[in-house]
Amino acid sequence: MEETALELGYDSEVVDRVWLLAQAVAGNDPALWRKDERGAWLNRLEYRNRHSQFGWEIADCGFFLRRTGVAALRPMQWQNHVDFLVAARTGAVMTADGLQNVRKLI
Repeated sequence: MEETALELGYDSEVVDRVWLLAQAVAGNDPALWRKDERGAWLNRLEYRNRHSQFGWEIADCGFFLRRTGVAALRPMQWQNHVDFLVAARTGAVMTADGLQNVRKLI
């Protein structure tokens, strides 16, 4: 059976480089806490954890950004990653509301 890209994941060097693309937030340890481009909290230790509201994945935005390699990758809260291709239709994203992530209409 062929494994999907999500099951294979990325090597630790790529994960570390993509993590640094997430927004650091003053007052929070940037090694552990950052936000994605939609404003949702990410926890570094929750990479690929879909059971955590702070879980995150790596989205390949190459098609939209017209880039390849790490330049095309973005850290995203896992629900934002799942919604990535349909967000324009649903009009909802996960974003921070204080110290929690909530779904909001855009």
